[in-house]
Amino acid sequence: MKRSLALLSLLSLSLSLAACKPAAPNTIKIGYVGPLTGDAASLGVDQMNGAKMAIDEMNVKNGASGQQFVLIAEDGRCNGADGANAGQKLINVDGVQAIIGGLCSSETLAMAPIAEAAKVVILSPGSSAPAISDAGTYIFRNYPSDAIKTVATAKIFAEKGYKKIALISENTDFCQGVRGGLKKDLLTDALVFDEVVDPGTKDVRSILTKWKNKPFDVFYVNTNGDAQMGPIIQQFRDAGFKQPIFSHEVADSANLGKAVTAAVEGMQLVTVKTAGEGTDFEKAFTDKFGKPQSSIAFAAHAYDATNLMMKTIAEKGNMGTAIRDALTAMAGYTGIIGTFNFDQNGDVVGVPFVLKEFKNGSTFTVQSISLE
Repeated sequence: MKRSLALLSLLSLSLSLAACKPAAPNTIKIGYVGPLTGDAASLGVDQMNGAKMAIDEMNVKNGASGQQFVLIAEDGRCNGADGANAGQKLINVDGVQAIIGGLCSSETLAMAPIAEAAKVVILSPGSSAPAISDAGTYIFRNYPSDAIKTVATAKIFAEKGYKKIALISENTDFCQGVRGGLKKDLLTDALVFDEVVDPGTKDVRSILTKWKNKPFDVFYVNTNGDAQMGPIIQQFRDAGFKQPIFSHEVADSANLGKAVTAAVEGMQLVTVKTAGEGTDFEKAFTDKFGKPQSSIAFAAHAYDATNLMMKTIAEKGNMGTAIRDALTAMAGYTGIIGTFNFDQNGDVVGVPFVLKEFKNGSTFTVQSISLE
């Protein structure tokens, strides 16, 4: 009996000493959060695949000092509740070292307090709501803020002489961020119609009826997903409106071009440049996953975010504070989307906007937009 107790004591001591000197794990877990189902799934799947491609390539190169990276993907469904649940699981159950995502601003904003408390870095490749700038010191994004995008949009509208704007916005963090920016950056009283609809709304015919015989220059459609945007644009044209249609990066979607080809003809949007288009990256992505459902640019942002995260972990270790400090101090990282760094709020610096237009169901760059 005494011998058994002694052995138990030695075992307990050994376990305690092992806890004081943790062994290097065989894998380094990185989470991904984005809409994998629902109206914005085309964007989320492209970004998940961009992250997966980066990890697969790194693992072929022997990972980080022989440790393999593992991607654990969760469906944030482009809303705060599911985003928070995804972040909670990844951090507290799966024990990820970092998170790529969310794509949607609602996902990222909901995860931010959880990540801050756990000191886990989030690097979003798609969230653009201005509120993310103040979400926490562990929150970064390599996708630019809507606070800059709406300035670019206002500049284009001024060049085109659009003084009366009709706006329909979904009631989500991303769309309300865009709406708020437009109200701030456009001329006073430019929004002659400023309609807000519930998340997921696809039927706006009652709203369009109110617009009949009332003058406006351009229709700006502001939804979280391309699956919502298509029916709204089709209803606008079916109602007989001839005004030009305008939007943002959600419209930069191959799915949208296929679903309502005639209705989106000539539609313009302000978005980031189509990074990776016509390059070896696009060929490798297409060979592995097929053509992007939305745009190769969404995959490129996630690919760069994941590669940057793995590089940082390989060089600085997987402690959240070390990752955060390294990203904050980074002078510049060159990836598919170009060379970028982060400001004091974790916002990306160095990613410009362009004006794009639909022609025969596909988007083409019309011009770069200088804000200097």
